[in-house]
Amino acid sequence: MTDTPALLQRRFALAEHMRAIYFVTVEESIKPEDMLRPDFWRHVASQLKPYDLIEVAVDSCEWRMELLVCDVWHCGVRAVELSRFDMTGQEEEDQSVGDDLRVKWRGPVNKWCVVRTSDGVILRAGLETKNVALENLSALAIERAPIGN
Repeated sequence: MTDTPALLQRRFALAEHMRAIYFVTVEESIKPEDMLRPDFWRHVASQLKPYDLIEVAVDSCEWRMELLVCDVWHCGVRAVELSRFDMTGQEEEDQSVGDDLRVKWRGPVNKWCVVRTSDGVILRAGLETKNVALENLSALAIERAPIGN
């Protein structure tokens, strides 16, 4: 018999028992590089431990990334980027009214929204489904329609 290495039972476990997976949404002003700054995580550092995974999504749906926690201390976290996906240009053409109003998914916090495309202002937010957002879009279009045309 040879002495080939073999995995010991005590080193074999369900992943969810050994590490946590977190989902984070950040505002549009946050950049992917900010995620790698240890002090960015200062308010949640006490909840994290090495090998935890963090999925990060931005409200604008421009990018998404996955991080691995490597080290944690009382006011910081060192995380490394495992992957990043640039989602700009990936969205399907949204239904719009004229050239100024569109229905867009703006992340799990704002959900479906009616957005003014000229300046990116969200006019209606937190709509549960795309159909509800389209109804809101139609209602806003009717409100904005010139009278007498």
